[in-house]
Amino acid sequence: MTKKVRAQRTAHKPSQANGISSYAIPIIVGVVMVALVVGAIILNEKRSSSAAAVQPEDISVPVVTVAPQPTTAIPYPDVPRITLKETQSLMEKGQAVLIDVRGSEAYDQEHAAGAILFTEADIATRLNELPRDKQLILYCT
Repeated sequence: MTKKVRAQRTAHKPSQANGISSYAIPIIVGVVMVALVVGAIILNEKRSSSAAAVQPEDISVPVVTVAPQPTTAIPYPDVPRITLKETQSLMEKGQAVLIDVRGSEAYDQEHAAGAILFTEADIATRLNELPRDKQLILYCT
């Protein structure tokens, strides 16, 4: 066989330059794509779990002090006022009933210990439920 024929036969063989087969590039690209997708999922999970792990006590809220209002600005200045300490003392002695006059949604969310819900709309229908021998202490926010 001549050199020319031998060169033609080897020219038609698939080349394996540097030992890389024709399947290596698609396999490498596929592995890189899978790694990127898995990395994105893991990163998203970490972000979701770290956001859910924030507790209310971890949140810093600025403290705002409100200046006391003058007593002349109270809409009903003739209505007697009572302090928190006086309220607690009367409640402990059984001499007072603490009445929350806010709406039921606000009461259900949070209310003073021992308070009963008695909304403004209930006054006409439930007035006879209030004790006559105790001091009635009403509060709202």
